Amino acid sequence: MKIKRWSAAQSAAEVLRNQITSGELPPQARLIEADLAVGLSVSRTPLREALKQLEAEGFAERLPGGGLVVTDIQPEDVRDLFWLRAVLEKAVVEEVTHTITVEQLDNLERMIDQMDLLREHPDRFLALGRDFHEALASLLHNQRCQAVLRQARNHVDRYWAVTTARRPERVRFACAQHREVVALMRQRAAEAAGAKMHEHVMAEAEVCLETLAALEAEANRSRAAAG
Repeated sequence: MKIKRWSAAQSAAEVLRNQITSGELPPQARLIEADLAVGLSVSRTPLREALKQLEAEGFAERLPGGGLVVTDIQPEDVRDLFWLRAVLEKAVVEEVTHTITVEQLDNLERMIDQMDLLREHPDRFLALGRDFHEALASLLHNQRCQAVLRQARNHVDRYWAVTTARRPERVRFACAQHREVVALMRQRAAEAAGAKMHEHVMAEAEVCLETLAALEAEANRSRAAAG
């Protein structure tokens, strides 16, 4: 994969961030400079800058003995990040409901229609879901709020990739909840729409926590059997 956009460091960080959030680079995967430099067709200096950026954002951490790995997924992080998203996105929906146009609502509906068609393709569904939430946030015209939500979603997407994506029924439920939010916004029911968005985000948090617990239990059983 060759990098062509932005500066080399920014581009490398973007590519690696996407690989982490999609699960292509799983938790505890070693980030070896030599291998990454070849894979991304980038020199060591901008790559080091990119890795420092990912470390600052919490996507990577240094091992005591040296070396860099993708950070692990912790339940407390799931709670904190989803709570932040739920609170902010509730506020976004409540504010935007008063000013959103019919054309903008129709656009959101079309995005949900596309998501419905891609329920069997988790990666593409995730990308469209992200676009849906970002489209909503952009209607607030608050750059700081958008930046905070974007960073939170970057991390949340990691959990979605290894948890909710394994639960097809949750993908269908997510689409249904998106439709409910937009329907309430059409009615100019700001408080109800905001509450539904909060419910949607926190429901995803619960699914992530349940699935992480199940995966950990499975890993423990495997370790016990191997021992």
